[in-house]
Amino acid sequence: MIGEVADIYRAYLDCLNRQTWDELGRFVDDDVQHNGRPLGLSGYREMLVKDFEDIPDLHFDIQLLVCEPPRLAARLSFDCAPKREFLGLGVNGRRVFFAENVFYEFTGSKISAVWSVIDKSAIEAQLTD
Repeated sequence: MIGEVADIYRAYLDCLNRQTWDELGRFVDDDVQHNGRPLGLSGYREMLVKDFEDIPDLHFDIQLLVCEPPRLAARLSFDCAPKREFLGLGVNGRRVFFAENVFYEFTGSKISAVWSVIDKSAIEAQLTD
């Protein structure tokens, strides 16, 4: 089961990176929650689409992956240039590097809950340089 969940997760990130939104339902539960908020699949999709609109060069890269089904934890790394404000910070097209620590809970083969924390202080430090 560990390898299966990890493989599903890698395919999910590939779906995000390719922005193949019609495939998202293969990986994400209809009743998915994000940071305790019930978004449902359509709300989750809207959130991700907006992320890619705000950050056209967004790409999810796995830095660390730990899997203990039905949960998976990942540290994702990003090297991107948000077009405008990001997390309340005036990035405005400047390239920034940061990480996201994210935990997922799977129900069967689909992501049913996501808890995410982005390393905002890393971005702040780059903007003061």
